[in-house]
Amino acid sequence: MSFSSLSYSPTGAQVAVTYALCFAGNPYDAAFECPGKDGLPLPDGRLDLTDPAVQEVLTALASALGDQVDAGGGAVDVEAALRVGIPLVVGYEARDGSEGPTGLERGTRRITLRQTAQPNANPVITEVQVDGGVPAGPLPAATELALRPLLAEGSLERYAAADGGEVTEQPFYSWYATGDGELQQLRSLEPTGGRPGEPTVEYLTPPTAQRVTVYVVARDERGGTGWLVRELDVAPAAAPQP
Repeated sequence: MSFSSLSYSPTGAQVAVTYALCFAGNPYDAAFECPGKDGLPLPDGRLDLTDPAVQEVLTALASALGDQVDAGGGAVDVEAALRVGIPLVVGYEARDGSEGPTGLERGTRRITLRQTAQPNANPVITEVQVDGGVPAGPLPAATELALRPLLAEGSLERYAAADGGEVTEQPFYSWYATGDGELQQLRSLEPTGGRPGEPTVEYLTPPTAQRVTVYVVARDERGGTGWLVRELDVAPAAAPQP
């Protein structure tokens, strides 16, 4: 299993991110350090389940599941724990090379490690349409346009619901854009399986010529996350006619 992050620095600097599998404890405690003394480093963001050090941490975390994973004699049945789902906390540290607190961010992400015949895949965004098509040239300045994400085939997975039926994932999107333009909405929702939604957002382009970067993140309700970053040029405003 590999972890990656969507990183952004206001200065445009490259962001370096390190990851760790956090030990049992309170990740929100000010003294908790993961990455650091309270976590197992994950080189290149890779969680290798065959690594004995990883297995030791997983066994300790699985013990919190109690009777569901009791193998007797104080031992933990890790295979049973994987069927139930082992709650993990992955910590990260991001640095953009600048000095001071603004150049550093630390945080955690909770995930569940579960063995299943139907694993959840991350949604994949292939493109951002502008007014129903892929832009072939610069966008007009000071113009309101509709932005819509396109998902790759297979991104809308079906899965077993709690009532025994099947439902289709309904991804929701988070938006961000650099430059002097303005996103009229920061969230949108994919309509799926008869459930309503509106995937587009309105974007007012900058009043002057510039290059902007648009970020859109898709989350599929089950922990799956994918994103796309697009750079778009904005044309100079047309000169007024005499």
